Amino acid sequence: MKTMNTSDFTAALERAAKIKGEPGLVAQKKLILENYMIVDEAGMAIDPESLDVVVKPAAAEMENDNMDTAQIEEAVANSVRKTLAEQVTSKAFGVTATIDAPWEKARVYGGVKHLKSKEAAWKFGTWCLAAMGHGPSTAHCKNHGISLIRTKGHTEGVNSAGGFLVPDEFENELISLREQYGVFRRNARVMPMASDVKRIPKRTSTVTAYFVGEASAITESQQTFDNVQLVAKKLGVLTTVSSELNEDAVVNIGDDIANEIAYAFSLKEDDCGFNGDGTSTYGGIVGLSSALTDATYQVSDGGQTAYSGVTLAELAAGLRKLPAWAGQRNNIKVYCSKQAYHAIFERLALNAGGNNATDIANGLTQPKWYGYPVEFAQVIPVTESGGATFAYIGDLQQACIFGDRRANSIAFSDSALNAFEQDEIAVRGTERFDIVCANVGGSSSYGAMVKMTL
Repeated sequence: MKTMNTSDFTAALERAAKIKGEPGLVAQKKLILENYMIVDEAGMAIDPESLDVVVKPAAAEMENDNMDTAQIEEAVANSVRKTLAEQVTSKAFGVTATIDAPWEKARVYGGVKHLKSKEAAWKFGTWCLAAMGHGPSTAHCKNHGISLIRTKGHTEGVNSAGGFLVPDEFENELISLREQYGVFRRNARVMPMASDVKRIPKRTSTVTAYFVGEASAITESQQTFDNVQLVAKKLGVLTTVSSELNEDAVVNIGDDIANEIAYAFSLKEDDCGFNGDGTSTYGGIVGLSSALTDATYQVSDGGQTAYSGVTLAELAAGLRKLPAWAGQRNNIKVYCSKQAYHAIFERLALNAGGNNATDIANGLTQPKWYGYPVEFAQVIPVTESGGATFAYIGDLQQACIFGDRRANSIAFSDSALNAFEQDEIAVRGTERFDIVCANVGGSSSYGAMVKMTL
């Protein structure tokens, strides 16, 4: 639908009123509203009844004394239709036709770097501005069915009173961004949680087949099960963004806020998944580092003290500890820091020979080792000492369950973290999730992941 801004709408009505009086204003208003949506200067839809238009009787009204109301309305309507048909932009009535896509008109500083599109950034930025108390953005959200549900507090317009639940449309954008940044969320088995606690049955043993003689009873066997319990932990991030809260910056505001929150969440999720030791630092989450401890079934230790000492034999020993079922879905990957990749895996590949100048110059678009993809996980400590972990190898989707409660909220303040003095806006985001390393083996069995240590 075409749009008309408030100043053009008011000018058109005032001119119609000046020429034909109140009947002319009524006819003009009816015609415009049949063809246009009224928006403010920022492109936000507004209620035309909220505008005050002053009717100024003129001499023209005296000249039309002999015309009844119906004739006046028809005359004005015919005049307006003719003018609109002649040209899209009418200087006489100030009517401007525009595309109903305000994000196309929004100015972007430096381009959209994090969200998938300018439209997504504009919509999320508009929602953020509405949560900060920006009137036109609030009206836009209400007119387009975008909720501003506060999670706590009840004071209208007070940003620090509580957070706002993120609508599903924007929640999905943040999740996509976290998957883009986060290694663990992207590769683990993600399980949506409808409540704070979720129990998942896990089969620990299966039935057994026995040979049976003629007319003999079959030996009974049973499946046994255990439970994997996910308990949502609350994770919060507090950061600041620029306070350029004007309509021109709405795309960048949405893009920057989404980036800050998604990056902080994904970084902590990775830290918990790989390094969690069950303490409060990790919300009680036990990650791969602490879940993989058995030297026989879970850990491959080459007895080295530096990356330069790792050999092909040690890497092969680690791969041998992965059971056949761990590679049935061809989902095995190598997870290591960028430093470890270049110092160990790439070094050994180059030392093996068979590379030409082009191979070395161009490198690989996707780093691999023995055909398995390599994912850089920068949260893995870069430590060169005896017993230090340098990589994890296996199927993370089979090994770990990522419980996603998906109940994010965002709050804003202009006073926290010295935001007032620094002319910034403090942004607080929260999410709830849990990670359980449910299928990584133990002291008597192999699992879907192996820890590689010096």
